[in-house]
Amino acid sequence: MALSAPAGVIPDHVPAGLVHEFAVETVPGAEQDAVLAVAQAARGLPDVFYSPTARRGQGGWIVTRHALQREVLQDGLTFSSRHNADFSTLIGETWPMLPLEADGPEHLEWRKLLNPVFSPARMAKLEGEIEQLAKDLVDGIAKNKEVEFVREFAAIFPVKIFLKMFGLPLDHAEQLVHWENLLIHSHDMVGRQEGAYNIVKYLRAAIAERLANPSDDLISYVVTAQVQGRALTQDEMIGVCFLLYSAGLDTVTNMLGFLFKHLAEHPEQQQQLRDDPALIPAALEELLRAYPIIISSRLATRDVEFHGAPIKAGDAVVIPMMLAGRDEQEFESPDRVDFTREKVDHITFAAGPHRCIGSHLARRELKIALETWLQRIPPFSIREGGEAVSSAYGVFGVTSLPLIWDYSA
Repeated sequence: MALSAPAGVIPDHVPAGLVHEFAVETVPGAEQDAVLAVAQAARGLPDVFYSPTARRGQGGWIVTRHALQREVLQDGLTFSSRHNADFSTLIGETWPMLPLEADGPEHLEWRKLLNPVFSPARMAKLEGEIEQLAKDLVDGIAKNKEVEFVREFAAIFPVKIFLKMFGLPLDHAEQLVHWENLLIHSHDMVGRQEGAYNIVKYLRAAIAERLANPSDDLISYVVTAQVQGRALTQDEMIGVCFLLYSAGLDTVTNMLGFLFKHLAEHPEQQQQLRDDPALIPAALEELLRAYPIIISSRLATRDVEFHGAPIKAGDAVVIPMMLAGRDEQEFESPDRVDFTREKVDHITFAAGPHRCIGSHLARRELKIALETWLQRIPPFSIREGGEAVSSAYGVFGVTSLPLIWDYSA
């Protein structure tokens, strides 16, 4: 399914009054706080509007409201997830990421394949390993009095969990993070293509090795599995593994960046969690509401009048989840983070049939990271003269977070 108009061109069916230039990558203030800056820039715009540069220069309908985003996410018949990311096209291939880029019954089959792997019960069994990994990393960091948090913790912690689950060498972490950064955060097509090419090459080699010598790891599970009574094709194997790779590395890293940036900038709330660790689960949900990092998209399968927007089949529909988390119609004082907020019905992990299959794992990683830092590191803040830098390019993230603490304080 193709877009109904070339990139940057406003389709004839889009009313002039619903056209607004909105490119998250260039929103003023994004380097200080990408989520807040983009949410504030969208306020005052229509609930649904068309931007000719909505998706890295390509056009699409932007849905700004929490309730309307949920409606799109729950209606897989009207709004298809096929070509959601299209990473395979970067290297001239056509396989979809599975189950992300599948719809309807096909999506359910792929979901059934992975549901046992990411069930709450299975994730609970991993908890001890995740806790030990967090302790080892934090204890190594604690020997000093400062750290570049993103480089030395946030980018390493979830990757090592991924490597353990995939049965891959832990010393591959730095290389895998580099390729992921190229894929997700490059400002040019060449960088994205280089990242995609190297990731696919690496995963194909791992898949070939597991086909020859299956083990007790996630790649072996995928390559020896069956869907509807048949073995997976090579393209299906790479589609599943590529999704798990891209989702398992970047998203938790970026969420950790925003969570720890917030606590470093709000010492009173950091102390609130130190004084009452039982508040951490509720605080995590509030922080997830306040700092969504994903911009998802769908393609319309039919012509539909959607809350005043005349969407045509083939139009892209863009879902910036940070707008849902900061929606003043859904949350009172949405820019205020309140760990005791009563209603935290966020869609940061999406909603409907494509709700994030790894949400149980992500929550555990984030919770354990928070608990471990607060237990083993004194009150931390941003180093004087340093700067927390965030980015709205690709998946929203924190690119620099220099933290400092004092054991004698």
